[in-house]
Amino acid sequence: MEAFWSVRRPVGALHAGDHAWLACSGAEEHEHVVGAFVRDGLLAREKVVYVAAEPDPQIPGVVGTPSPELLTVVHAGHTGARPVLDAVTAEVEAAERAGFAGVRVTLDLTCAARDPEATRELMECDAALDRLVRPSTALSVICRVDRRRVPPDAVDLLRAAHTVHAAPDPDFEDAVLRIVRTFDPRGLELSGELDASRHTVLDQALATVLAHGDDGPVHLDLAELRFIDLGALNMLAEVASRRVGRAPLVLDRMPSQLHEVIATVGWNMLPGLKVGCAAVLAPVPRP
Repeated sequence: MEAFWSVRRPVGALHAGDHAWLACSGAEEHEHVVGAFVRDGLLAREKVVYVAAEPDPQIPGVVGTPSPELLTVVHAGHTGARPVLDAVTAEVEAAERAGFAGVRVTLDLTCAARDPEATRELMECDAALDRLVRPSTALSVICRVDRRRVPPDAVDLLRAAHTVHAAPDPDFEDAVLRIVRTFDPRGLELSGELDASRHTVLDQALATVLAHGDDGPVHLDLAELRFIDLGALNMLAEVASRRVGRAPLVLDRMPSQLHEVIATVGWNMLPGLKVGCAAVLAPVPRP
């Protein structure tokens, strides 16, 4: 459960002083969110410190070979949380002495969080890291775990310790429509109004999801969609028709008016399309 004072912030909107949290559902979400954090830092010529559990990790967001002055990889291994905290603190202090305007750190806590014996030390180090980040005008941090590999109670404990939860940047956003990738379930979250002038961006976002996914279902969260025109509905019906015989296109949390329209024309019975969970008043908690 998220604390009531927590906030979900797109990774591109994180700023100095943010000590954020990300519980990845898999490699695709890790690449999408952490990759944006790393890439944007390198492009801005900020210092990036990437802490990985394994040696020689594939670092998302890196293009080419950045200089060691910009990117430092710390191999956490199984040394425990305290040595990692010391190494990160040293890297941050060195970056500040070097005059970097921004310092970005991302740490993989998966291994430590899997070990109940190490949880207390991990939480103490996370609190120490928080005291390092909060007053800083240059430092931002994303702590991350692969939540498929961490006990649920450890995920809850770490989630509660972070007031900022890193979220994907929108695939598209203007004053009318916002489209955001979701990873568990895999799909898109649509909010605002979807009219003819934005069919192209919807088509591109759907194509991206379909291209990167397996044959599992694709979910569209429509809870915050206030308007959709007939052309966009036809697009969804066409996508559904191409998924006949495979996992369906699932329309989740439809507003009641849209649900009535789809039921009236009989599209709720289209092969390849499925009506998912019902709309609820409160937002669905996100990891």
